[in-house]
Amino acid sequence: MIFHLASIVSAFVLAFTSYQSVQAAANTFTAKPVRLGDNLLSILRQNGFSEKEREQVLASHKGLRHLFLTLDTKYLVRRTAGETELRMFDSQTSDAFRILKSGKKVTALPYNPEYKTSLIRIDGRVYGSLLGSILAKINSNWVATRFMDAYVFDMENSRDVARGARFWFTVEKKFEAGQFVKYGEVLQTSLEIDGSPVQKRFVRYKDGGVFFNAQDLLEDRPFYAPVEYIKVASRFKPNRLHPITKRLQPHLGIDFELPVGEPIFAPRKGIVVRYGHNRAAGNYIILLHSNGMETAYNHLHRIDKRIRRGLSVKAGERIGEVGCTGYCTRAHLHFAVKKKGRMVDPVKYIKPFPPQMEQLLEARVASN
Repeated sequence: MIFHLASIVSAFVLAFTSYQSVQAAANTFTAKPVRLGDNLLSILRQNGFSEKEREQVLASHKGLRHLFLTLDTKYLVRRTAGETELRMFDSQTSDAFRILKSGKKVTALPYNPEYKTSLIRIDGRVYGSLLGSILAKINSNWVATRFMDAYVFDMENSRDVARGARFWFTVEKKFEAGQFVKYGEVLQTSLEIDGSPVQKRFVRYKDGGVFFNAQDLLEDRPFYAPVEYIKVASRFKPNRLHPITKRLQPHLGIDFELPVGEPIFAPRKGIVVRYGHNRAAGNYIILLHSNGMETAYNHLHRIDKRIRRGLSVKAGERIGEVGCTGYCTRAHLHFAVKKKGRMVDPVKYIKPFPPQMEQLLEARVASN
């Protein structure tokens, strides 16, 4: 009797263990790399979604049409009998989507990943370009360009950094369902400029944040940053090949890359002298400031409904939203500065933070 009972218990444990193993296998995700040339449609096709099903996915949520994928981001795939699930992660925002095909039914909705985050530190020296030296240590354009963003207000170009200069940084690695899927924010940086290490820390603010050290508060520059997240897509370049016209055309401003709808702020008290829409700039605003300088804001998704000619705005007052109107390949704010009738490099005239962050940053410095 005892032997028979023991056999039953053993059989139950074995069956339960086998069931758990099957369930674990059924719920296991595989991380797949985003390959050169991939986009959402090609990834769906590779994973067995028909043309009709791909159209259903894109129609499910407008954010899927703007999903930005890069080679250093992975996506997750789980397959069971009659069901395929994909989890997609935007490379540069917190957007994530769960795409499920079950039988003939397809659903695609945003979701909040339960990320597990770890930090890694990377150390190196500059040999060749600064960007190339970082990429030699970590194969991620996102991480390398975020490091460059930390010093955009400290040097005119990466050639200002001496050969052999030391650098280091810490960066987040994000894991979902036990798999590495993307790099997060670069949190601390250090770079030798003119022989001395310049350290920066990423200070979060609402959905944004800036790279900062105490010296930034002392910079005597007439304008604040017009956005809450400093991500530079293109700098002031008197000679540049235009990405759309393919002609040599000066880029007389700085491009802050942010998602559609992100707020744009007046960088100083000023008066609206022009606003509207044209073919190249898209929706635009031009402000005249008390120091006689003008600032321009191009490619706006939306101009604030209060904006009118002659309106006086304060520093930090919202004037519009980031967009991609006019000649534009990806959502960004083109911010330009005119001094005495001549376009000048905005980096030399703006602080690396918006006015609404100043008190927070002062408090950080005081507490240290």
